[in-house]
Amino acid sequence: MRDFRAELRHEKCWDAGTQAHYEAYGHPGEDCLLQNRDELVALCEWIEAHDIRSYLEIGVWTGRLITTLHRLFHFDRVAACDINCVPMFGLQMRLPFGVNYFEGSSHGPEYLAWREGLGPIDLVMIDGDHTYDGVRRDFENNRRFPHRYLAFHDITGNNAQTEGVARLWAELAGEKTELVFPHHEAGVGHSWMGIGIWRSSGD
Repeated sequence: MRDFRAELRHEKCWDAGTQAHYEAYGHPGEDCLLQNRDELVALCEWIEAHDIRSYLEIGVWTGRLITTLHRLFHFDRVAACDINCVPMFGLQMRLPFGVNYFEGSSHGPEYLAWREGLGPIDLVMIDGDHTYDGVRRDFENNRRFPHRYLAFHDITGNNAQTEGVARLWAELAGEKTELVFPHHEAGVGHSWMGIGIWRSSGD
C-alpha cells in the first residue's frame, strides 16, 4: 500500500482558514484542495484498491483535486465538467494535460451528449450543484451511462448549502461506502464534508 499521506503532504487542503472564509462569504476563496485531508487519503487508498483507471469529475473549482488524482494515478482517461465560475473570485482553473473538458452545466442536453461520447467511466465524482434537486439530477444523468461507481462529495451535509447532498445520500439504495473522518485541519472533531461512493446492488 502506498503512503498517500506522505505523497499529499505538500498539498494544501481545506483548513480552518478556508472554513472561516466559506462561512463568511459562501465560497472557499482560495486555490486549494477542497477536501478533508483524511478523507482524501482514504479516497486515494480506495482508488488504488479498486483499480480505478478512468475518472470523471463534475464540479472542479480550480482543478486541484482532478489534477492531484491524475498525478497520483495516471488515469488512462480523465474528464471534467464545470461552469468555470472561479474567475469571478480572482482565481484560475488549471486542469491536467490530456483532460477531456466540458465547460457548461452538467444538467443540459449538451452535457448528456458529451457524457455519452466518453463511454464507460470507472469513477464519476459528483461535486457540482449541491442542492437536492441539482445533485439528484447529476445522479440520474450519470447513472444512465456506463460506470462502475458514482461518488458524492459533502455527504454529511454539515456545511452550509450541502444539506441536499446528505438528503440524497440517505435516500439511495445500493452498495454504499462512506469516507467520513474528523476534520482535524479545520479544528473540529467531526467531518464538514464526507465522501460517499455508490454503486447499484445489481452491478
